[in-house]
Amino acid sequence: MKIYIVIVKLLFIGALFIVSNQNLHLSVPVERDTFFDLYYSWLENLFDHSVQITTFVVNSEWLPGVNKTNGLEIG
Repeated sequence: MKIYIVIVKLLFIGALFIVSNQNLHLSVPVERDTFFDLYYSWLENLFDHSVQITTFVVNSEWLPGVNKTNGLEIG
């Protein structure tokens, strides 16, 4: 349950940064549309970077190698 709360808080903080950095007023329909476009593109970017990081971690070699001269593991 704590993870969900942290995720929701991070998404909310991201929304606040978008509103404050772009100086948007969400009561104005045009600026609200701009906010949703920016927020959606930010979420897409966040997802793409998460996929790249996960792919890098999964493809990394996590086991130590074996030294060919004496068969000992090297760290």
